[in-house]
Amino acid sequence: MSSFPVTLGVEEEVFVLESDRLLPTLQSLDYLRKLFWSNPRKYTQHTASNFAKGNDRQECFMGSVEVATDTHESIATLLDDLIERRKEFAKASEGGLVVPVGALFTLDSPTNTASTHIHVGVPKEERQRVYENLVYFLPVLALAAANSPYAAGAFWGVSYRMASKGLLGPLREDNEYRFQDIIISKRLGTIEIRIFDPIPEIFRLNEILRALLAIAKYPKHCPLDREFYNKEREDWTRNGITPFVRKRWEELQTIVPFPFELLENTLSKHLGTIAMNYSIRDAYCEADRIWREPTKVPRTEKRSSALRIVSGITGYYALRLPYIAYKGYKEWHGKSG
Repeated sequence: MSSFPVTLGVEEEVFVLESDRLLPTLQSLDYLRKLFWSNPRKYTQHTASNFAKGNDRQECFMGSVEVATDTHESIATLLDDLIERRKEFAKASEGGLVVPVGALFTLDSPTNTASTHIHVGVPKEERQRVYENLVYFLPVLALAAANSPYAAGAFWGVSYRMASKGLLGPLREDNEYRFQDIIISKRLGTIEIRIFDPIPEIFRLNEILRALLAIAKYPKHCPLDREFYNKEREDWTRNGITPFVRKRWEELQTIVPFPFELLENTLSKHLGTIAMNYSIRDAYCEADRIWREPTKVPRTEKRSSALRIVSGITGYYALRLPYIAYKGYKEWHGKSG
């Protein structure tokens, strides 16, 4: 394995629904307001809000919310950081149902999604090679992270979000273009993996992080074939384990052991079964339970409030507009360091 340092960071996006409806509202901004004011210095840069784009706003305007960790060289400290961020957000979002799925099961909105973005930091001279090695094994790890099996109220497949081309999409020659499965971030200079659905299960996230770290340290060079990758993603994002994915999994075992059961028993399969046999609400409650489990913060019931929408807009979103504008500029026009 290579000896250069590798850092990891996580941006975790989740939907927060109100107990009296199965869609997020602008009250999600009030939960971010509470979190922000608990530590403004930290949460200015470690939180974000998302909104649907274009025609998707007709289904639901409010999107997911995001809480990010610091960067770490140790997976153990990264997971401790993430659990602490979850714990603080769980307390701030009292009354909300936290739903860490790639796409809400009742919507058909490719731009209203959530994910776990993982940032891999390596020296600049190693970045392109590591990026291509990560692309090579990305379908295996992405399938292990799948959890959005429904769209428009009906079963769809492994991951509606991963297959949709709203905020993701096939690889481009320009690996800094933002809306694709994996990029080199202009703002941070990291390799940012964007394809993963949210990963609420800590044991599953731990295995994915272990694999990413091993691939990043792998000293050889795996070939990059964008056309082949783009063609195959149309199949496995809907149907799961394909001959292509199985072969890549077998190759991955020569670098790091990765449990095949994570591909067979996805959270997508688990939540889809609950939605099919019981209800979408029951599937959401199970996702909330899994996300909260390491935090030890129980969920409470509380009705939504128009006043809290106003306080969220004024006490969080409006205050962060200058930083949001700066961040957006850097993501589109900055130069990766």
